[in-house]
Amino acid sequence: MQLTNQNNIPFLTFKNLSETGIVKHCFSTRKGGISAGWFASMNLGFGRGDIDANVNENYRRICEAAGISHKKIVMTKQKHGTNIKKIEEVCEVPDNTDGLMTNQSGITLVTLYADCVPLLFCDPVLRVIANSHSGWRGTVNNMAAQTVKEMTLHYGCDPKNILAGIGPCISKDNYEVDEDVAMQFQKEFSECVFAAEGKHGKYFIALQEACKLSLLRAGILPEKIEIAPWCTFANDELFFSHRRDSAQRGSLAAIIELK
Repeated sequence: MQLTNQNNIPFLTFKNLSETGIVKHCFSTRKGGISAGWFASMNLGFGRGDIDANVNENYRRICEAAGISHKKIVMTKQKHGTNIKKIEEVCEVPDNTDGLMTNQSGITLVTLYADCVPLLFCDPVLRVIANSHSGWRGTVNNMAAQTVKEMTLHYGCDPKNILAGIGPCISKDNYEVDEDVAMQFQKEFSECVFAAEGKHGKYFIALQEACKLSLLRAGILPEKIEIAPWCTFANDELFFSHRRDSAQRGSLAAIIELK
């Protein structure tokens, strides 16, 4: 994944998705927008207390910088689940929708973040894209594999053709959880659970690695998975983080459009 700065607006892109030539995409940073206070400055989350006009302008700026259309945005209504919506036209999605997929050109799919895992997908053979939000609940319930399953079911995608990007999120070293959460991951992804030294009942979870394992189990080839190296918690200059700042923060976005 690489960091690009266009018109003083930094954003991140996956090399594997860019090289297909059929998608435009980006993952935002907290820089380059017009929002103020703890939303400063590229807040892309509505309903958090920011001014809607500022958020709309932020979308215009980040999309223009990345060469993406901001006229036909479809956005998730995230509840940390694994529901994925097939998008055929610009629409209001149902509540409890954490993933979007389409084979329609010109529709911009958006998911929102502040430590959770962004997952972007592209089948360059059948021209299908998907954009899924994977919080810890989504991750332990295999949101990554569920997205692949839905792309296969609705569009006939072959998992071996699908490219996947696992975006910036909170890293293992900064994601401490209690035993009840750790035991759920222990059951599904034992390789991704680490006991916190000297802290009884505390563990660390590697969310990106869990998502990677979920993708591999779904049939995605390892060479077609790209993982971002950044931690949202540790990089306060670039990213909002719920674990670091609680409710006093804006939202980042993963954005993808089929050309």
